Amino acid sequence: MTETPDGSTVRAVSRAIDILFALGHSPLTLRDVAEVVALSRPTTYRLLSTLRAKGMVVQDEVSGHYGLGPGSLHLMASISNGNAGFIFEATHALEHLRDVTTETVAVHVRAGRSRICIKELPSPHLIRYIAGIGVSEGIHTGSAGKTLLAFMPEAERERLLKDLPLNATTPNTITDLETLRAELARIAAAGVAYSYGERAVGAVGVTAPIMDTNGVALAALSVIGPEGRLGNERIAEVERHVRDVAARISATVAGAPGPGST
Repeated sequence: MTETPDGSTVRAVSRAIDILFALGHSPLTLRDVAEVVALSRPTTYRLLSTLRAKGMVVQDEVSGHYGLGPGSLHLMASISNGNAGFIFEATHALEHLRDVTTETVAVHVRAGRSRICIKELPSPHLIRYIAGIGVSEGIHTGSAGKTLLAFMPEAERERLLKDLPLNATTPNTITDLETLRAELARIAAAGVAYSYGERAVGAVGVTAPIMDTNGVALAALSVIGPEGRLGNERIAEVERHVRDVAARISATVAGAPGPGST
């Protein structure tokens, strides 16, 4: 439960957060929400009504299902445009990755069929590639998007791929579904993704997943630079650093409180 400064807990806050976590997986009926968070229906209804009044939850008038509301979207927008700061306690780790590689470091998260840059530390070099905080691209594009797809639950990934428009950003963007599936399988096995000019001609990206405790990618951590500096001589070294920092941040995430934590 959520703790106050004196060590006590605010039960209603803790329960409301559990409800938001539950609705983050899928829309649910009142009965389903109550079962997931292990509360009575009257208590669940009161909490849902409060969250609804604050815009954090909406209810479908036809089905009665509850889902995350525009207030939740506002929080996501604040993260994607950089106004909310960084969602992981990892600023020093990202700075280290930027300094040791001297290339741009970027963190992307999934937003529907796209991936959005939520954190970026530009390379100190005059010639550099950047992703742009708040900029979105198709989730199939580049090493960051492929990482988010590769480390997604299989059923969710297949639902997404079924109707995903594989538009080309550059001539190197993967636009064939079976080729993309094969690439995602390779990334899942290797634990790292590469991109050679798939998002920007001449750019090389190396990406590793920031994982939750279920092995699902919460975010994609990338090093991006021009192919002239990220050739065969340096790519293995850069990959090692990206893997190491992504694993360190994942370990921090694993130690953070989750749904139902006390």
